[in-house]
Amino acid sequence: MDRVTIGIIGGTGGMGRWFKSFFSEAGHNVLISGRKTEITYEDVAKKCDVVILSVPLDVAISISKRIGPIMSKHQLLMDFCSLKESILDNMLSSTSAQVTGAHPLFGPSTDSIKGQNIILCHGRGTEWLEWLEHEFTKKGAIVTHLDPVTHDKNMAIVQGLTHLLTISLGRTLQKLNISPSDAVLFSTPVFRLKIDLLARLFAQDLGLYASLISKNTHVKDVVDTFLSAMDETKKCLLSGQDEDAISFMENIRDFLGDYCQEGLEESNKILNALHS
Repeated sequence: MDRVTIGIIGGTGGMGRWFKSFFSEAGHNVLISGRKTEITYEDVAKKCDVVILSVPLDVAISISKRIGPIMSKHQLLMDFCSLKESILDNMLSSTSAQVTGAHPLFGPSTDSIKGQNIILCHGRGTEWLEWLEHEFTKKGAIVTHLDPVTHDKNMAIVQGLTHLLTISLGRTLQKLNISPSDAVLFSTPVFRLKIDLLARLFAQDLGLYASLISKNTHVKDVVDTFLSAMDETKKCLLSGQDEDAISFMENIRDFLGDYCQEGLEESNKILNALHS
């Protein structure tokens, strides 16, 4: 399988264009299909060895029902959705083709796949799964295999809780009437980075972030756990009892272990780059 034909449905979007370049540079033939292209979804399903759904979750489910029956057991149907349980179930029930869920944990502004995390969720068949992992790892990507449920539970933290906290920080600044232009004048390097990441979120597709939070069924449990942790932290650090507060934080530090020093060194690189 030195050269295969890959069809990207949603290939005119950011991630679709990114992976068109990636697979083309690897020597493969890539066809693009979108709402306004001459090549239809059905054309891609008939002509391509590998069909990638690079569209929002609801659209991916709809398209997989539409093209799945056209595909054979010798092909691969896969997706790039940020959630995996529902799309994997749908693809498996819609087609006899091999099925894999992929989640690239980076955006279309990324320069290279080297060092980037990609999650693969096995659905059906191993031949194309092994090929896909090889295509990613030979260019330096870090590939991890997860089942769909574990993936979505992890994303409830990595995406759901993270984005919810960022949105909440924005709302807090709004309620306190502190504009970003004012905030940067008295920011530490760490807070300046937080402000930049806050602005980054609101500069992009807000519907995507709303979907990542609302459509992951595991987010509510994670948020409930966070609110419980926040309540503990609030009581401990605002109690006026410094010894209790330090003991509380030392207990967390023990849990984090050696990564505290690793994180310090890595974050120093990031913060130094802000002023280089």
